[in-house]
Amino acid sequence: MSKIKNRKKTSTEKAPLPQETASPERPVKQGKKKQPPGLKQRKHPNWPVTVLAGIGMALTLYLTLTVWFGNTPLHCAEGSACDIVQQSRWGTFLGMPTAFWGFMTYAALTFIGFKIRNPEQHWKSAWIVALIGVGYSIYLTLVSHFVINALCPYCLVSLAIMVATFGVIMTQRPERMKNFKFKSWSVQTAIVALIIIGGMHLHYSGVFHPAAGPEDPYLKGLATHLAQGDAIFYGTFW
Repeated sequence: MSKIKNRKKTSTEKAPLPQETASPERPVKQGKKKQPPGLKQRKHPNWPVTVLAGIGMALTLYLTLTVWFGNTPLHCAEGSACDIVQQSRWGTFLGMPTAFWGFMTYAALTFIGFKIRNPEQHWKSAWIVALIGVGYSIYLTLVSHFVINALCPYCLVSLAIMVATFGVIMTQRPERMKNFKFKSWSVQTAIVALIIIGGMHLHYSGVFHPAAGPEDPYLKGLATHLAQGDAIFYGTFW
């Protein structure tokens, strides 16, 4: 009987469960960062900025090509205000026509307006480029009026286009941007623009390269005197 009872006990005993092995933690999949409410991707290009910048590209490309091919722009006869401005030392920068740099600025704005769809990146990029463009255009206009004493109509049209583009960008500022303070942002970007334009002014002043600076009054007077006296220069070369 005791054997039978022992058999019953052993049959009723449960086999020990296998010990569970610690499984390594599975990496948690990180989803895409959600944008703050109201900052949805742009579905369409920024047509106001793209159109204005496209007009500026056409204007500055025309002026650049006329310089490269040795022609004069329409209604820009020799000795006119437009010609005086273009022939001044402010008519070129780093060996390229000033209009070429305007073309590059408008091209950057066209790319931003047509291609970049992230609203925050779109607005900040357009703001910086347009701010530098407006500052440089105002600088050249002031130089033309107070230093050269001549105003180029093409330059004034480009200034109007750039100011209009910057005005449109200001009105398009997204309402909700994470950790964004408009006052500090505007001050910081204005300082950057002033540094860039200040560097250009130093270039035109001849600080970095004397050839880009103002003309020597003695040499200018000598050249004027020789030209008025119908002097002829004779030279040889080998």
